[in-house]
Amino acid sequence: MPRHFTKADNDLIRAQLLTAGLNHFAQYGLRGMRVDDVCRDVGVAKGTFYKFFEHKEALFLAIAEQRDQMHKADILASFADCNGTVAQRAERFFDLLVEKLMSDPLVAIVSVPDDFAALMRKTPPDRLSHEEEKDLRFIEGFCTGLRKKNLIGPVDPHDLAAILTLLVSLVLQKSLFSDSQFSASRALLRDVFVQKLTASIP
Repeated sequence: MPRHFTKADNDLIRAQLLTAGLNHFAQYGLRGMRVDDVCRDVGVAKGTFYKFFEHKEALFLAIAEQRDQMHKADILASFADCNGTVAQRAERFFDLLVEKLMSDPLVAIVSVPDDFAALMRKTPPDRLSHEEEKDLRFIEGFCTGLRKKNLIGPVDPHDLAAILTLLVSLVLQKSLFSDSQFSASRALLRDVFVQKLTASIP
């Protein structure tokens, strides 16, 4: 690799680190993933890795950010083509989010208490508020789409975001529930989400 990277080089290396990192995190978890192995796959020195990421947890957070944006864009795009009543649209939106949460390998990793604790120790203090703001903007986009079609009235996006935060917590703690308890809790949150949204129908 050249000693001085161009912007295109940097963009390519970062993208390759994200891809390789996802593969290794998915296979070995947060604690089992080794920076040396990711560097070997990408073909860069370990020092190059640290030019992009302070530690492997920073790489994990960057991958999580990328996947979060991808998932939310997918959900909003799918929702834009969704027809039916407001309740049916809200149910579809909720179900799409559940599908993303249940299938993403990074969510499975942070469901492991020790991995989650290790990640939180390296998470910058302002990261959680950043995540809350992103989630709120996501919900606002969802509500704006419905309002533009005159399907709902004023809705407090904070209420809907709080319900979805409970959903994320439920998924992360899935191992603590029986299958029937988990399904019932998820269905209850779905009902509350729909009720909050449909209460504002003009």
